[in-house]
Amino acid sequence: MRYKRNEAFRFSFDHPIDGQFSIYEINGKELRTGEGKMKVLDLSPSGARIQSGLSIPFTENQSIKILLHFYLNDSFMIFRGKIVWGKTDNHINTYGVQFLNNENLQEEIIRQLKVYVKEQ
Repeated sequence: MRYKRNEAFRFSFDHPIDGQFSIYEINGKELRTGEGKMKVLDLSPSGARIQSGLSIPFTENQSIKILLHFYLNDSFMIFRGKIVWGKTDNHINTYGVQFLNNENLQEEIIRQLKVYVKEQ
């Protein structure tokens, strides 16, 4: 459950951003689940911390890849990511997600976070 974040910065939202997620791969096997509601608690160019009332069957011995989508400012953001840690507290599930994106998407996150900060 330990995960060391080495990115340059991580932005924590005062009011988490609503979004949705679905699982598309477990241990290398493709699948499609329905969408579940989530909240983005914080965001960096390389990952996010999300929360959901839904439980994802995560253990450190398996690989679970998810598709996240949400609006940041007026931009629709879609990310593929791998769950790297998870914890449950009072029926609220929190997960660390490492993005599996290219450099262009990382730059877009930085641009959108700058716009978000200016508008706050």
